[in-house]
Amino acid sequence: MKVLITGGTGFVGKHLVRALLSEGTEVHLLVRDEKKAVRMFGSDVVVHRVDFYSKKSLSDAFAGSGARVLIHLIGILFEVPSRGITFERVHFEIAKNLYEVAREMGIRKIVHMSALGTSDNSPSKYHRTKRMAEKLLMESGLNYVILRPSLILGPEQKLFKDMDRITRILPVVALPGGGGYLFQPVSVRDVADSFVGAVKKRKWDRKILSLCGPQRVSFRKLLEDTFGLLGRKVLMVPLPKKVMFWTARAVETLIQPPPFSSDQMLMMWKDNICGLDPEEIPDGVKCLTEREPEDYHEALRWSVEEYLRTSS
Repeated sequence: MKVLITGGTGFVGKHLVRALLSEGTEVHLLVRDEKKAVRMFGSDVVVHRVDFYSKKSLSDAFAGSGARVLIHLIGILFEVPSRGITFERVHFEIAKNLYEVAREMGIRKIVHMSALGTSDNSPSKYHRTKRMAEKLLMESGLNYVILRPSLILGPEQKLFKDMDRITRILPVVALPGGGGYLFQPVSVRDVADSFVGAVKKRKWDRKILSLCGPQRVSFRKLLEDTFGLLGRKVLMVPLPKKVMFWTARAVETLIQPPPFSSDQMLMMWKDNICGLDPEEIPDGVKCLTEREPEDYHEALRWSVEEYLRTSS
């Protein structure tokens, strides 16, 4: 089987490509940076350099691959408008181009990476534009599976790098709203295996599945556990979300990428846990992998230990 992947050199993509290769899948990557893809995967994958805003460029790559399945992973956590990087352009416009070309080229299935908390009503542009892409796909006539992960645990999780870097200088962090906001963290290994399952299993076609781990964890607890594994004592100071929002707006003008963004504060409009949206199937990892998701403590320990090993 041949599979096309966007975002294959990113956090989830790196693990997904390896999972697909281990199954004997022929992997084709749609990328902007061909050299990065070759550095990561060598000759194990076929690399197609594309302009995601050009349908002609995408059509040529689709035709050259001969693939009939597309996995779309591309997403951003913050905007850089001065460089034309906005949520609408990256989440919606790229998806629109890809899915219009996919329909023309006879792609049989799309597996689309969305996010838990995605909704028309979210105050966050991240979530609203993710929802725009979902609706576009659902109305396209294409066959699809949409996956919505909670916070993903893995060595490449940006939170670990940011918290490590910040607290080396000053061992104090702010907790938006006191840190009671809940996640249901899921291992990137489970996320990658879930995408493989979504490609192979027809039972879940035209469904939205959320990807969560077995434990619900507050932001405070997640940070406490992370700092414990980093071997660091850190003072955590509760701050109102509004204060954090305006602080983030200021930080965004000074640091790129920012350690946290104003839109991320808006993402905390409801707990990031499975089972809140009746549109989605809440136990996606079990449905797609046919096993229980990885334990939170085990996944976090592996993630932080691998982060420390690879960053030293």
